[in-house]
Amino acid sequence: MNETIQVLRAQAYRGYPECQYDFVRPDTEERLPVIVYIHGGGWISGDRSMYRDEAVWACSQGFAAVCAGYRLAPLYPFPAAVADIQALIHHLRDNADELNILPDAIIAFGNSAGGHLACMAGLCQQDLESGAPAERANAVVSICGITDLRDPTQAHYPLAFSFLDQFMASRYEFDQERWSLASPLCHVHEKAGPFLIFHGSEDEIVPPDQATKLYTALCGVGVSAELYEMPGESHAFSMAAWLNIRQKTVDFIRTL
Repeated sequence: MNETIQVLRAQAYRGYPECQYDFVRPDTEERLPVIVYIHGGGWISGDRSMYRDEAVWACSQGFAAVCAGYRLAPLYPFPAAVADIQALIHHLRDNADELNILPDAIIAFGNSAGGHLACMAGLCQQDLESGAPAERANAVVSICGITDLRDPTQAHYPLAFSFLDQFMASRYEFDQERWSLASPLCHVHEKAGPFLIFHGSEDEIVPPDQATKLYTALCGVGVSAELYEMPGESHAFSMAAWLNIRQKTVDFIRTL
């Protein structure tokens, strides 16, 4: 384990003040996989500092890490956050030599809304702002992410309605195609990289079947996927469960 790390703070990757990232890596000459940590907060709150401790821990395991900032709703509704993470992956790949990372080992890692964005980063083949082919993450770790935004009043808990409406800036019944476009489940394809999926069995914010539906769809097209339902865990994981997630994530990345 390296005792020192290299740190780059507040690195811009787009022309918006919110689009900055912090980068950390072990102080080594070796090119490393990079974990892109994407914070939760219902697409309407949170910031990149939420994952700084995890990024430092990732360095102790021999990985580089990025804490991603992105534009938030309601000021910037869908597809802004998705397009920002797509742009960040493009930026990291373009600057892989300077950052000394492996351009084909970019892992999108997110919880809750961040899990949704990580899934979109690994699946969506089109840049949702420009329409050009998208740069995708090579692998995804999704933790209690929303995977299917469609039919929200039936598929989701009432607690989620407010932030779903703010993220989408439209009502599902009037704009079903847009809500489908925002759903990772609608972007599943056979060329996607491996997925590692976690969900608490007692999640009170995102229904556990959101994870099951994604896992089933991925397996259905031959994508490598693992699903762990965490018994008794809610949307906020216990320390024991989080340590388990950490270890399984490390094992997953080391097999890529």
